Amino acid sequence: MELAHQLCHPNGPYAKKHVAEALGLARGSLYIQRKQAQKDKNVANAIEAWHEKDDTMGHRKLGKLLHMGKNRVKRVMKKYGIAARRKRRKYVYPGKAKSTVPNLLRHPEKIPEQFVQQVGRTSDQAALPGLEEVLFSDIFEIKLADQSKVRGCFALWKRTRHIFALAFETHMRAELVVNTINLINDAIPQAIFHSDQGSQFGAEVTQAALLEKGFLRSMSRAGTPTDNGYAERFVGQFKLSVAERRRYENLGVFLQASEDWINFYNEVRPHEGLNDLSPDQYAQAHGLPKAGKIRLTTAPNRISVQANAALAANSVPY
Repeated sequence: MELAHQLCHPNGPYAKKHVAEALGLARGSLYIQRKQAQKDKNVANAIEAWHEKDDTMGHRKLGKLLHMGKNRVKRVMKKYGIAARRKRRKYVYPGKAKSTVPNLLRHPEKIPEQFVQQVGRTSDQAALPGLEEVLFSDIFEIKLADQSKVRGCFALWKRTRHIFALAFETHMRAELVVNTINLINDAIPQAIFHSDQGSQFGAEVTQAALLEKGFLRSMSRAGTPTDNGYAERFVGQFKLSVAERRRYENLGVFLQASEDWINFYNEVRPHEGLNDLSPDQYAQAHGLPKAGKIRLTTAPNRISVQANAALAANSVPY
């Protein structure tokens, strides 16, 4: 078929009728294939347009965004050599906190009775995994083009996968975690705050900030990143989608790229754990709070981000 198209290209020496007869093809098939090729090209262009926003998305997420079958997207990506960018993330153990607590997600029976009563659960309900609200948190590090380091900390709501709070600092002291906790909106009261055993999460100032918010501490087992899988996965995705995509000559450029992608993540990017809905779309469908538009604000040696929770009645424009 490709040979037939080459022989009867526009303004060529051969008529479609003669080429079809010589090759034993139906004349109409030459038009059909050419139309299909143009359709595939249009799909490829659409895929590349979405990859301008996030080139780590594969055929499943792209199929959802393009409103077409994932297999068709996969075929077109293979045809045009388009591939989602992938990289295996290395785990770096951050050091153990002086003050640790049990992993309440693995052992919900250890949730204090007082906390159970505050959130309106019965003891039997508290013993069932997944009934309590959970915020996952972690710390990560980014290098700019001049080799300067920026550290980030975030809070991810398990139920909708929203990023409700994110803070950046030039250091890794406990204040980084405290800033993140203070940015968490009151739309998620009495939540379990789960992290690894990093020293910043066990510091006294961190404990005080969590107590002030009414959050209950929970920690992964030492050296077991799989206990904090939600946070680990987000860190890997953020680094791949933003930090490792290009070189950032200065902090301002990095923050703008981060702001664009975080809002894309909360509002548009399909999530497999949410039936291929974005966090905002899932929240609206289930009558849950959703994150507002994230804006980055700068201060001396500190950059903070906050997603203000809005009522689920707000419309999602996607």
